[in-house]
Amino acid sequence: MIRLAIIGTGGMANSHAGSFKAIKGCDVAACCDIAPGRAKAFAEKHGIPKVYADTAEMLKQERLDGVSIAAIDKAHAPTALLAIKYGLCVMCEKPLADNLRDARRMAEAARARKLITAVNFSYRNSPATQMAAKIVASGRLGRIMHVEGSYLQSWLVGKAWGDWHKSEAWLWRLSTRHGSAGVLGDIGVHLYDFASFIVGDIAALQCELKTFNKGRKRIGPYVFDANDSMAAIVRFNNGALGTLHASRWATGHANTVALRVYGDKGGLDINLDRPAPETLRICVGQDVDTNIWWPVKCPPVPTMYQRFVDAIKSGKQGQTSFEGGARVQAYLDASLKSSTNGGKLIGIKN
Repeated sequence: MIRLAIIGTGGMANSHAGSFKAIKGCDVAACCDIAPGRAKAFAEKHGIPKVYADTAEMLKQERLDGVSIAAIDKAHAPTALLAIKYGLCVMCEKPLADNLRDARRMAEAARARKLITAVNFSYRNSPATQMAAKIVASGRLGRIMHVEGSYLQSWLVGKAWGDWHKSEAWLWRLSTRHGSAGVLGDIGVHLYDFASFIVGDIAALQCELKTFNKGRKRIGPYVFDANDSMAAIVRFNNGALGTLHASRWATGHANTVALRVYGDKGGLDINLDRPAPETLRICVGQDVDTNIWWPVKCPPVPTMYQRFVDAIKSGKQGQTSFEGGARVQAYLDASLKSSTNGGKLIGIKN
């Protein structure tokens, strides 16, 4: 039996708890949050026997195989490093850290202890995403030339997810003082992983981040200063050129993630317009001459949670890791640096 604890009991932690408890041979033994009332309610909801308000105390008291971190971004690095000190495997929400230096520290610490790590890049749970990566890797599209990726949300325009004007629950997405890295850190991180997982690592990028006037400027002491839109031009290691953009102002798109990959032998188009069914289409062979696209069947795949548990059981690192999370963090840091320097091209150091 793999015994896990969940650290942080906010919204995303519910996905962690439900997913891990559904896995055979996995036991969620404890949870921890600096807000004891929230942690207690979370434990009662998910049938978790032990509740803590201090991570160090929990790690001392419980016999665990690993932890899953669903706390706020700035808590990721210190929490993960503490768990690694105790010799525990760690799964962490995205982004891995607040900055590249901390992300690399986390990766190096886990590597030194030979521990299993994972980052919850949730769009890898998609069968279409996994199939798209296999198609590109197989060479079926030929040499990759051009890439277009987008992550579009509309909650700053509409109220499909509630009214951000009236609830402090949105502050972590809107205010840097509240820990927000804006659209870049919230959904841009997914877009960078989505694109690089399918196409390959990014060699250099230039980016512009934009914070728009929203009318209302703050909730209490928290100013709405986090970026709302991002647009990046990226150069992949394989020579492909791409554009990646994300926004919370995309009217009519509740949560749409899409990628189009074009090679010299064919192309693919993947659309994860949730909650609508995801789609993957391909244009190859003779269809290139007639511009005909065909749907691709995508068999079920393990979730990131299942992959983490399987990796702990086998002792073999899974598909995501802190090393991979640090690479994506490098893209985020480069995006910020580029935007603050007038869209300057920034090389990525691996």
